[in-house]
Amino acid sequence: MVLKLRGSDTSALVAESSAGGLTLLAAADEVSWRHLDALLLSALGSQGGGGDPKTGSGDGLFILANAAGAVIGGSVAIEDLDRHVMAYSSSPDQRIDALRREGILSRRVPEIDHNLERYRIVLGSDKVVRFPDALGALPRAAIAIRAGTQPLGTIWAIESTDGLGSDGEQALVDCARLASLHILRSRNANELELQKRESALLGALEGSWAAHETVFRLSIPPGVDLGLLGFAATTDATGSLALTAYLSHALSRYIVPFRPDASIATTSRAVYVLLPGGGSQAARRIARDALTAIRGAFGDSVRAGVAPTETDPAALPAMRREIDDILRVTTAHADAPSVAGLTDVHARLLLARVADELGHEPRLRHPAVAAMAVHDAEHGTDFVLSVLAWLDAVGNVAEAATRLGVHTNTLRYRLRRTADLFDISLDDPDDRLSLWLQLRLIHR
Repeated sequence: MVLKLRGSDTSALVAESSAGGLTLLAAADEVSWRHLDALLLSALGSQGGGGDPKTGSGDGLFILANAAGAVIGGSVAIEDLDRHVMAYSSSPDQRIDALRREGILSRRVPEIDHNLERYRIVLGSDKVVRFPDALGALPRAAIAIRAGTQPLGTIWAIESTDGLGSDGEQALVDCARLASLHILRSRNANELELQKRESALLGALEGSWAAHETVFRLSIPPGVDLGLLGFAATTDATGSLALTAYLSHALSRYIVPFRPDASIATTSRAVYVLLPGGGSQAARRIARDALTAIRGAFGDSVRAGVAPTETDPAALPAMRREIDDILRVTTAHADAPSVAGLTDVHARLLLARVADELGHEPRLRHPAVAAMAVHDAEHGTDFVLSVLAWLDAVGNVAEAATRLGVHTNTLRYRLRRTADLFDISLDDPDDRLSLWLQLRLIHR
């Protein structure tokens, strides 16, 4: 039972409930019932999504796991996006290891260093993915559970001693297809409402709705500040991106209970969060707290972008473009701030836009840049680095020579030679700026 005390004495009520075995939860007077409902749904939902093993969709998922396990010959586990074990096979002669036993007993996959990368690979593939044995765990095959393009979870099977085989692979494919139906059937009304809001927010960010339509679809109070956050994963060592669907699920678990009025939308590149009311500083605080909350699953591999608040819903597409620009910079640079606005990355973004324009219009490139690079490669000279060091030192020859490790007269000679060989006028401020921009793009 949940109640609001409103300053009343509860000693008698506590005694009565204790005697009757009834649990009481006191909610602060200022907390809305809607907010409290969202908190409870999130807390209960995070304990596992499969339901009772003996009833409803939980029973169906256990049947699917056992059927797949019988074909494959190894233990099969069906998991949600939080890596909770919703169902598992229970054949007495199935192949199993200690890691799977621990996951079944705790109903959650143990934290292993390589887990995040493996989940990225599985959720990023539309086929069965196989993993060799590692850290004492047996070889595994896995597949994503999807409803259309939306990930719902994963299925993991321990391979038999003979390997997976075509029958085992087909069993996993069939299991994933049927599991999606069971999971969708068990979803509660709160999750369905979030899906509706996601579709509405995606349309608003793409400029598909008129302002009044956006207000109606997202239930935005008139005149409130609209804050927009964006989250994206950094590129890893191989250049692949973390899957945003998994990121979206983790962010929803944290943000929605505290901000039931928030709308969350996911694209292939980023997760966007619309926050009606609160201002820019509140949005930054939520972004920082959200990154802290998901650090256990993602480490420090996620960046957040914050757009300035607006009161006009028609500004949402422009806010989204600004966030995309911010994330483009912060996800590509390890030293970028984890939470950033445009002013935090302005210089790097400007360079990125210049690089875009030069890529689209190669004729705009300063011809001396390529000529110097070719000369250096063919003759072993250092004209590119010398000019760049001088520009970085804002024309201070002594400082630039020190950075290069050469005598000042050597650097002066190189600078004079650049003018002769490559038709560069280092006395012209426009020429200097053009050279500096392009050399910075090459050596940043």
